Order: sequence, then structure tokens, then C-alpha cells
Amino acid sequence: MAKVILGTWLDKLINNRRKEKQSIEDTFPHLQNFESGNPIKAFVGWDGFFLFDDNAPVIDMMRAYVEKVQEESCGYCTPCRVGTKIVADKLRDIANGLGRIEDMATIRRLAYVIRDSSMCELGHTSMNALLKIMELMPEKFQKAIEERRPVQRGAYHAIATAPCIEECPAHLDIPSYIDAIRGGNYYESLAIIARRNPLAGICGRVCVRPCEFVCRRSELDDPISIKYLKRFVNDQILSYAAARSKQAEAVPVISNKKVAVIGAGPCGLTAAFYLKQKGYQVEVFEELAEPGGMSAIGIPDYRLPREVIRAEVRRMAETGVVFKYGVRIGRDITLKDLRSQNDVVLAALGAHGSKNIGMDGEEEAPDGYIPGVKFLRDLNTLHHLGKFEPPEGNDLVVIGGGNVAMDCARSAKRLGYPKVSVVYRRTKKEMPADAEEIHDAEQEGIEFNFLTHPKALEIKNGKVTGLTCVRMELGKPDASGRRRPIEIKGSEFLLKCDIVIPAIGQVTDLSLFNEDSPVETTKWGTIVADEESMMTCVDGVFAGGDCVSGPKALIDAMSQGLHVAHCIDQYLNGEKMNMPENERMFRLIKAMDLQQSPVNRVGKKSRYNLEARPVEERIADFKEIECGYKPKEAIREAERCLRCYRIAMFVTEK
Repeated sequence: MAKVILGTWLDKLINNRRKEKQSIEDTFPHLQNFESGNPIKAFVGWDGFFLFDDNAPVIDMMRAYVEKVQEESCGYCTPCRVGTKIVADKLRDIANGLGRIEDMATIRRLAYVIRDSSMCELGHTSMNALLKIMELMPEKFQKAIEERRPVQRGAYHAIATAPCIEECPAHLDIPSYIDAIRGGNYYESLAIIARRNPLAGICGRVCVRPCEFVCRRSELDDPISIKYLKRFVNDQILSYAAARSKQAEAVPVISNKKVAVIGAGPCGLTAAFYLKQKGYQVEVFEELAEPGGMSAIGIPDYRLPREVIRAEVRRMAETGVVFKYGVRIGRDITLKDLRSQNDVVLAALGAHGSKNIGMDGEEEAPDGYIPGVKFLRDLNTLHHLGKFEPPEGNDLVVIGGGNVAMDCARSAKRLGYPKVSVVYRRTKKEMPADAEEIHDAEQEGIEFNFLTHPKALEIKNGKVTGLTCVRMELGKPDASGRRRPIEIKGSEFLLKCDIVIPAIGQVTDLSLFNEDSPVETTKWGTIVADEESMMTCVDGVFAGGDCVSGPKALIDAMSQGLHVAHCIDQYLNGEKMNMPENERMFRLIKAMDLQQSPVNRVGKKSRYNLEARPVEERIADFKEIECGYKPKEAIREAERCLRCYRIAMFVTEK
């Protein structure tokens, strides 16, 4: 719990300096220690500061904060490049006991110039906390200058962040890679992406783009097309390299430690890539005949062409990651044997099973009743081979409101079913599917039955003939934050159909864990892994991705891959395992839930959307729907980025 002694954010002031600490209310109830045994003494950010400890080193922490600002300055404009250096030098002099009283006026004057004249948000926000702390605590600066001796030093954890970086589960440096595109530096842009995301081509097509929903450009006109800029730079470089048969450089093995990764999905691939970059011997074991996991067999080619996945993984293999396909743990090799042959095993299993709805007739598994994951898996593994046999029927109903449901419905349309409809128990507003997916499904002629809940399958001679449904209305919000659907009594009706595809959720097959490898699991069918270390209760066996978190977005699985690679590296080096410091800081910032200041810019430069193939053309095949950006279009879109960088710094006891 964090009790603020003195603090200010935007225009709100909290002043508890004359109160006993015990009587101060918790301002940030979810803000804990920076790490176990290391209390937070203060926080300095882009729109203010908070002191949690009377002994926080005020002068030195502002020196450290402005030095971080200066370090992160891009250098494009003089106020930020030169002004922050002068301010940092003046603060350093005061902290070292060499300050002069006139330095205060110089710092204040320059701070206003930097704030009001800089070209990007880093400069605009960099002096806010300093100006406020000088206004509220001038005696601290005067005392340091008068005593002319070095002030108390502190322990600091500072990070350059932005709303889009914070919201991205992998915390990708989005403004930086967009800035490189703006300058035409495509190789540099892809290299920036690759620091935290080795699957740019995949993410650039199917990421759910949480970053775009917090993009501050939307306050002016439209959010930056972050996802498609990622796709653009990846496709530019890979096409360029492919034309010249340029391979990725092999990473030399500098360790005799071996890591086995179970699963070639987003989490497993990400962890394998970064562990290989650290010089370990890495082997990936995949049950399927190809890489990608659910991104390969669960996402249709019109959204994510199979060759994009293969190209990403081919480059990983060129760096030295070894892939073994068609290997099922528990059938071809036991987890116990795999552990004995390797220093570490990472279980990165996807959620390849379907959840039951719980409606009558479901247990009979009649003809025409196909779980959504199985439907997509069969389609995506067999269709391109000409071996997929679509279920017989004319009227197809998909149950669910997520992206899997949209994929099932839109794929069915491409298979030629005359009527395809979706049944969802809430309204369109509550659908968890990507808004673009819903929009495209509507364009393609998919019918939607909202506020509708399936009650029973109608079955005749072992074949689906219809779906008994009931109308719903929305009540109060449930644990998910969405309004809970309530059944309207007496509103049952029959929806005639001959194919029903439930797509309401997925589960992970954990049968590979047996008495020889007693990994602890939850009642939800997920693996218990320590939040800090990602290790299971079995020494040397780690877990990440959907098998730990439950089914989530691809970028969430990749984030866990980053985290677990970090912890495995610590484990193999005999170090204490904990989450990366930047991840810890992002979680703390999120827990503070700080209000965002408005954007003070001129907008009216709308987003450049990708061109899509005509509906009548695209529903006739499974070819990719959108054409990517051309260079001029991508640069124009990149120029819209406001570079919303800001500095966050935690002051800790040690």
C-alpha cells in the first residue's frame, strides 16, 4: 500500500506533510514494493511526482530523472537536446554541492522553454515534475545550495515509455520502429522490432493491437496503424532478402546447456529465439507437421498466409534453433526422459481443445456438430492439400463471439455454404472479437443473432436438424466487466440448420503430464507456474503461454515467451529468478492507473487504411484479404506518430 506524503499529478495536489503517516489514506492501494524487501520511496513521472517517504532524496532523484530524459532525447530539436543537458548539468552541480542560487532561475527558465518548445512528447512532459517539485519544495534546493556539500544519493529505476509501449504485452518500442520507417530505415526498424518480437510478419497481420486502442493520435483524428506498419517493414525486408537468397546469420553456441521447448506456437517460438540469441542449444518439439501452433492451424490463410509463418520460422532455424516435427510428448518421448536429456524443459502448449457449451444433445456428438477448433484445424491442415471434406449441409450456425467464431463463420462462407450465421448471447458491443473481424464478417454476408443463447441441439437420425435458442437481455456487469446476459422466459425459438459449430472457448491438453512428471494444474485446466520465475513445481520444468494463462491473444503468448526466456537464462546461470525489471515497472505503472493529459497538437491527418480485395472476390478463395502498404503510404502513416515518449522513475530503498 502506498501512502502519499506529498504529490501532484496534472492539476491535483496531495499534501499530507503535517499528518502522521498512520493517518494518511492509501492513495495507491495496488502499489506494492518495487520487489520483495525493497520499498518504493518516490515516483517521478511525466505529469507529476509522488513522495511516499519523508527521506526520499528529492534533489538527487530530480538530477537522475533529468539525466534519463537527456539520455533518451532524440536530438531532433534544440530545446530538448540542448536544454535538458544544461538543466541536467545544473542539477548535478547542486547535487554535488557546487550549485549557485542563480541556478534555480536558470533551471526554471529553461524548463519552461523545453516544455513549451519541444517537438515531441518527451520534451513536452520532461520538465513537469521538476517544475512542480521546485514550486512545492523550494527549501530543498535552497538548503542544498547553501550547505555546499553532496546531497543524499538514491537508488533509481527509470524507463522511457509511452501509452502504446505500456499497453503492448511485449512492450515493444513502437515509436522508435515507426520513426525508423519514417526515415526510410527499414532494416533498423525491423531490428528494433526483433529486440522483443521475432514474429513481426505474423503480428503485423493478426495481432489484436491493444497498442492502437490507447494511441494518443486518436484524440486528434485516428490512431496510428501500428500493426500494419509492422507488417510493412517485415514484408519489405523479407522480400528484399528472399530475392537475394540472404539467410539469417547463425548464432554461435557459447553454452553447453540444452533447452527443450514443447510447442512451436507463439510462446515457444519466442522463447526459443531469444534463448538461442543467448547462445544456448535449443530444440523445439512440435506434434504438428509444421510450426505456428494455433496461429497456423487456428487462423485461416486469408488472415495469415501459411508461408508467412514458415518464413518467420525458417529464419529462426537459420540462426540455429532445431525443430522436430511430428513428435508428441507422452507418445514418442516422455517428459521425464526429455527432462533428463536437457538442462531445462519449457512447456509452451497451445489450447487446441474446445470447451463444451453445456446444451442438451451436445454429448451425443451428432453429424453436423463440429467443435470450432477441430473445424479450423481440419480446414487449415487439409484444405491446401485438397483433402478437406466440408461437412454436408446448407445452413451453418457458429456459436460464439470471439475471433475463433469469426474465423469459423468467414471460412464457412468461403467454403460455399449458402447461409452462415452467428449466435451470440450478448450484443455486438460486448463481442470480444476484433472490431475489424466483425466488420469484415458483416460485409461478407454473415448473419448475426445477438442476445441469443443456444439451449439444445435438435437431432434426427443422428444428424443435426436445428438449434433451440432463447432470447436474452443484459443485466448488471459480471466479473469480466460486461453486462451479464439473462434469459427471457418463454422466448424459446427454433433456428433451423444442419451444421452447428461451437466456438466459445478453448482448453489445453495436459495429458503429457502424468505421475512421472507431477506438474501442478488448476481447476481451469492450466499449469501452475510461479509468476516471477515461470517455473513449475518440477525443478527445471518451466511453462508459458496458453497452458498457463488460458487462451489469450498471440501477443500475450509472445510476452510470456520473452519472460520465460529471461528466467530460464537466470536459472541456467545459477542466478535468482525474477521477472525482467522493465516488466515489473510496467506492472507498477499500470497499478497506479495515472490519468492521461490531453494532447496539445493540431490533427486532421487521417489514418491511411489498407486496401482490401472486393468482397465478391475474396469470399471465393482463401487468399490474403489486404494488400500491404506501399513505401510512400507507410512513410505517410509513420509521419503521423506523435512520439509520445515519457520518462517514469521509481525511487527505491535499495
